[in-house]
Amino acid sequence: MAKNLNKSRILASKAALISTLLIVLFSRQYWQDDSAYHEVLELVGNFLIAICAMGRVYATAFLGGFKNDRLVTHGIYSLMRNPLYFFSLIGITGVALVSNHLVVMIGLPMFFLLIYLQLIAREESFLLEKFGAAFTDYMQRVPALWPRFSNYNAPQTTELTPRFLNKAFADAVWWLAALPVIELVEYLQTAGWVPTFFTS
Repeated sequence: MAKNLNKSRILASKAALISTLLIVLFSRQYWQDDSAYHEVLELVGNFLIAICAMGRVYATAFLGGFKNDRLVTHGIYSLMRNPLYFFSLIGITGVALVSNHLVVMIGLPMFFLLIYLQLIAREESFLLEKFGAAFTDYMQRVPALWPRFSNYNAPQTTELTPRFLNKAFADAVWWLAALPVIELVEYLQTAGWVPTFFTS
């Protein structure tokens, strides 16, 4: 079941990102380069993307290799039950802000939030069945998506699987690639190599 849930999430995410890329590619930005709003949104967006990239690596350091096999409740998982989704949502919001397309800034985070909330409900049903009372207690103590910093606890040492950490670093590179891709699209539009049909 876990694999099917992950597969549906990946398919929905790819569809949303392809739609976003098409909007960014063939429409004009809502705020142009010479606007102060453009610069502020780009700065905030890049900050959020960086937080996402670092946060996902940090979360993977605690979870990597043990997902669905062991109930991890320490480190970042003592603050919230779904830190990978939390940081992904922050990253998606950052990408949306960097795009400077109003429809993307509103639509993309909302779309992903809906996906993640549904996915969390389905995954937690699976985890309740697998871990029973231990997961029920965890749900009562730790919020699903928004961190509760007073909960933080971590052991002196923890197991780490390098293969999953390496994958997390590769994942972080893809998040950080958002800015150069959007900058390239802006350049192609300004040079007249890509037509724009409307402002979004």
